[in-house]
Amino acid sequence: MKNHALNKWVLQRLSAIVLIPLLLFLLYSLVDLVNQDYTGALDFFDSHLSIAIFILFLIFAGTHLKLGLGEIIEDYIQNESMKGILKKIIMLTSAILPLVGIVSLIIIIL
Repeated sequence: MKNHALNKWVLQRLSAIVLIPLLLFLLYSLVDLVNQDYTGALDFFDSHLSIAIFILFLIFAGTHLKLGLGEIIEDYIQNESMKGILKKIIMLTSAILPLVGIVSLIIIIL
């Protein structure tokens, strides 16, 4: 039990550390995209590096979301059946949101 909690804690901290530079890149890119026209924005998404960074951000954000909300549920929800339902909702949400983002990026680049 103790080792599992430590692993989750370490994974949550590592995902947060990885998210910081990815988020900074995305914020910089979004500010730059505001000044672009439609073809300029499409050119940005033609870059494999930009797509890879967006996909990594979505994956790590989903992981961080799942770990963080899971800990909140564990700490503050006492009803075991409610806890199980909320954990399933969190698992689905943290998987579906990045998947929708990745599919959207693929549609944009095609």
